[in-house]
Amino acid sequence: MKKNVVFWVGVKNEKYSEKYGGWDWMDISRKTWEYWCKKHDVIFFPFEKPIDDDLTDYRINWQKSIYCFDLLDEAGIDYDQIFLADATCMIKWDTPNVFELTNHKFTAWRETDNLNWVYDSIKGYEDFFSYKLNKYDYFSSGVIIFNKTHRDIFLEFKDLYLNNVDKFVELQDKIVRKGTEQTPLNYWVQKNNVELNLDLPFSFKLTHIHRKDMFHYNWQLNEDVTPFFVKYGYIWVFNGIPKDQRTEVMSQVWGLVGYNYDDEHFLNKVIHKDKWCKTTSRKFKEDVLRIFKDRKMDNCIEIGSCRGDTTRVLAECFNKVYSFEQSSDNITYIKERCSDVDNVEISQSDIYDSNFEIPDVSVAFVDAGHSTELVKKDITRFLNKNPNMVLVFDDYGQKDKSIRNAIQESELGISRYIGEYNGFSFKRLNGEQVSLEGREGVICNL
Repeated sequence: MKKNVVFWVGVKNEKYSEKYGGWDWMDISRKTWEYWCKKHDVIFFPFEKPIDDDLTDYRINWQKSIYCFDLLDEAGIDYDQIFLADATCMIKWDTPNVFELTNHKFTAWRETDNLNWVYDSIKGYEDFFSYKLNKYDYFSSGVIIFNKTHRDIFLEFKDLYLNNVDKFVELQDKIVRKGTEQTPLNYWVQKNNVELNLDLPFSFKLTHIHRKDMFHYNWQLNEDVTPFFVKYGYIWVFNGIPKDQRTEVMSQVWGLVGYNYDDEHFLNKVIHKDKWCKTTSRKFKEDVLRIFKDRKMDNCIEIGSCRGDTTRVLAECFNKVYSFEQSSDNITYIKERCSDVDNVEISQSDIYDSNFEIPDVSVAFVDAGHSTELVKKDITRFLNKNPNMVLVFDDYGQKDKSIRNAIQESELGISRYIGEYNGFSFKRLNGEQVSLEGREGVICNL
């Protein structure tokens, strides 16, 4: 059965190790692509050893293009679509299956970062190809997708290069001095009337991140420090920064997001709102973790723990978590979710019983009764216990506005908005698709 392939280019040329600050950044890139391939049942094919050791006449950028099909054939892979990706890229863990978006065409992304460079490169190769290139369809070759129907085009491109090696080397090193195989490949594809798909959004190929200020975040809102490139991009290309800083930058990125590629990390083992409507979203949990991660000396109470998915996150933040849930079935789930931590005290209890006592805590996660009156009751008794208690609410953005009304009628000020945004959709237990009409949750009294 034909399968899709990621042809990942990660050749480590020790001659240039110092120039590139070592090759650790390639290892980081590889981990992200391997994870994504496994998730989408895609073959990960690493190109790590050059076919030709002469990396002056046969640079890796050329070798990846002219030998790609040869290597896949040699490996006996029955391929369909091929995603050629340089090791300068990291792919985000939740990137959609881009193979499903290509319409089975040669898919690429327009090169728009340095138009002067593009223009000079096009003009530099014009005489060689005796062709007027449509510069508006000029694409970057670092991330491209093609398929078995393009095999002959690439094999003929290989013959073109092998028959004109000296001329191409002279053009790229002495005359044009603008890239290697990228512009010749553009000429070759256009001359052969290959149908292009250049319509996928740039988020699938986010380049020059620093120039676009995408390392920053919306600090004015004081609610989310996720860098823009992580928030809005799918494939991050670390080009344009000094080559010897690439390892440092990509290592920092991995330190920030690496846990998302670890299926054993607790955030990847608990359930999120897109799968189970009774819990919180992944973003909600991540926001709680970010905001409360330094509260290890504090205790927390959670009323309405449901199946314990958010409880497990609270356990990472606080010294002790008092979990209260009325359903015996849910208690079983909570115990399972929190089996790897020892700071959660689970109680099956009706928190609206007159005998219920609030333990000594500084933070309360309020997610029990959802009527406006019950939530107001929760607010009153928690603040009577401790006027400085921090209150965290789920379901603030629900259509019925019961949580929102309770907070407003209690004249409780909102300190932070957390979780998913207006428009985030999920399915209720009855299959009804609903959307938030505001932020998923809020923190008060922080």
